[in-house]
Amino acid sequence: MTNLDQQHAKRTIGRRQDDWTTRDRNLRYKELFQVGQIITSEMNMEVLFELIMEQTNKVMGTERSTVFLYDDEQKELWSLAATGMGKNEIRIKSNFGDAGWVFTNKTPSIINDAYNNPRFYSDVDKSSGFRTRNILGIPIINRQGESIGVLQALNKQSGDFIDEDIELLDSISHYVAIALENAKLFEEVKNYSEELKNTLIHLQTLERVKSQLTKFVPSSVAVLAEKDPDRLTSEKIPMDVTVLFIDIQGFSSITEGYEQRLVNDMVETHFSRYLECIRRHEGEVNETSGDGLMVIFKEGSIESHAKEAVAAGVEIVSENSQLNNELSYPWGRVELHLGINSGEAWVGSTKMKSITGERWTYTASGLVTVLAARIGALSSGSLLYIGPETYECVKNDFDCVFIGHREVKNVKDPIPIYSVK
Repeated sequence: MTNLDQQHAKRTIGRRQDDWTTRDRNLRYKELFQVGQIITSEMNMEVLFELIMEQTNKVMGTERSTVFLYDDEQKELWSLAATGMGKNEIRIKSNFGDAGWVFTNKTPSIINDAYNNPRFYSDVDKSSGFRTRNILGIPIINRQGESIGVLQALNKQSGDFIDEDIELLDSISHYVAIALENAKLFEEVKNYSEELKNTLIHLQTLERVKSQLTKFVPSSVAVLAEKDPDRLTSEKIPMDVTVLFIDIQGFSSITEGYEQRLVNDMVETHFSRYLECIRRHEGEVNETSGDGLMVIFKEGSIESHAKEAVAAGVEIVSENSQLNNELSYPWGRVELHLGINSGEAWVGSTKMKSITGERWTYTASGLVTVLAARIGALSSGSLLYIGPETYECVKNDFDCVFIGHREVKNVKDPIPIYSVK
């Protein structure tokens, strides 16, 4: 072969090598582009980083790769994703080993002879059974320029890592940083959405319960409407009434700590049974809230409706106990506050409006109503407390126990309180 032929052959081989290099580079950049596509197509963090690790190994031609994230509380780097490690988490001090050095210095690192480099931390190999030959580490930098972790590629299959590999893995690290930001934002949005959902469910729970409690028109108002609709006005007149207050003990803690649908089911189940007791004794629901209600008893004499109110309260306590025996809840038994008081109040018919619709009912205002609420607040553990006026009306018909004089808010003198067994 002449010198000319040799030169021509060398040029041909050189061009082919350049072609192969270009083809290899193009392939790697194509695979790098696929990393970007993965980021925009997958929001599940665990799946996302498994795919990123898989693609990183393809692009870099390595056996394994790892994403370490910084745990600020523990001052450690922990493996978010690591090829071949499954669910096993690696944790190292943030300034320890080659990963710690890369993280602390925000500087890439190439180690081509791992076991002869003092920065190499061999304990991970010992625990995993993997033998590391060489490592390329790149800091993961967020938009604020902070080091938030390290991306490592291990055991390049074609030999040693070179400077060109740094550029390539650095590009992947930017994708990883973006993926972390996206995952964080997605998690924040998801949490916020969940909070909004829980708030909405909570509001729906309260309105649904309110609808359950207020969906009937009190019979006395219905009769009045049939006989003389013009008398349905907001004008109030003085009248002897007995007022019963009921609400669920610790309801705020229950709604905050447990799934709202479960809370809603509990309230509907219990209050439906309470309402039957109220109806049987001619009580009329005056006001409702998410966890309680105010009931007016006004038919007949004060002695008559006081006895009906106490009888309804006793039945509610019994129904509640039976429900607690039939049903179990993660927060334990459902306990009630119950308070009853009798006396004169200003009573009138009022049209109540809400998103559940409108209805006519009675409202009662005055000291008797205030005291009934205060007496109920003193009760706990589903004990039925009554005030002195109610006691005088029912003392011969129910087993009542004097529990002492109690101070109540906005009332000058302590009042005697009785418990009905």
